[in-house]
Amino acid sequence: MISLDPSPRQFAESLTVCLDPLFDQLYEALTNQLAQDPYIFRIPGDETGAVGFMDTWMSTLREQAAAAGERHGGGEA
Repeated sequence: MISLDPSPRQFAESLTVCLDPLFDQLYEALTNQLAQDPYIFRIPGDETGAVGFMDTWMSTLREQAAAAGERHGGGEA
């Protein structure tokens, strides 16, 4: 894809097409896990349930990205 020298938008659209099956499979796997165990996406002791789990997950990802940026001299990601 890169050798075709696409615009950033074309590259993003092409990447989306390539990743779409992977994300569909991930969605299906996570949905199946949730159906088998409704408490799988909960943090013990946190009453916010899946929402709290996702908030914690996203916060952790942001923190890790910011830390990686700082280690590589880029500041916040």
